[in-house]
Amino acid sequence: MTAADSLRAAAAMADPFHGPGYFDAWHEFYLLAGTAAVTLVGLLFVALSFHLDVLIHDTRAHLLSHARSTLVSFIYVTVVSLMFLIPHQNARLLGISLTVASSIVLTMIVVQVVRGRGKSASKHERFLRRRSRLLMVAYAVALLNGIAMVVMRVPELAFNLIGVICLLLGNAAGTAWDLLVELGKLKAEQAKQPSS
Repeated sequence: MTAADSLRAAAAMADPFHGPGYFDAWHEFYLLAGTAAVTLVGLLFVALSFHLDVLIHDTRAHLLSHARSTLVSFIYVTVVSLMFLIPHQNARLLGISLTVASSIVLTMIVVQVVRGRGKSASKHERFLRRRSRLLMVAYAVALLNGIAMVVMRVPELAFNLIGVICLLLGNAAGTAWDLLVELGKLKAEQAKQPSS
């Protein structure tokens, strides 16, 4: 161990919130968030596979679109969790990664919402569109937070992501449930119709 290593260790102990191991304290939170997201992705795949014949019907494109945005939310939480679990992470590098990931996903959601505008929609479709707008807000907050982390290099900005991660997980889980209920109803209606 060199004198420089000793000085770094002493500085980190004196100021644990700005030391090189600051993000190590987030390990358990992001490990749990990432694990939950990956588990829910698996459950979503299994559940949707039981109703795949209903989901891929041309008149159900809106359901497929929302299934895709739900999957993207879970993947986003997983990717952000992996970013936080990188050892010896600093605020600037994490901010760059967060900015890139958030801008990609935000663009995807905005394109989806713009494509769906103006079309006549059922009550269920309008409800799912409101959920998409909520996602846009969450990704926009994450994007702005990532930019702030790059510019200001303040690791405490990571606290702002707690709400974003919880919102994305909760919204995606709720949307997944709504999709499964709707697909179940559609499949039941389809089974009642006489085959021609």
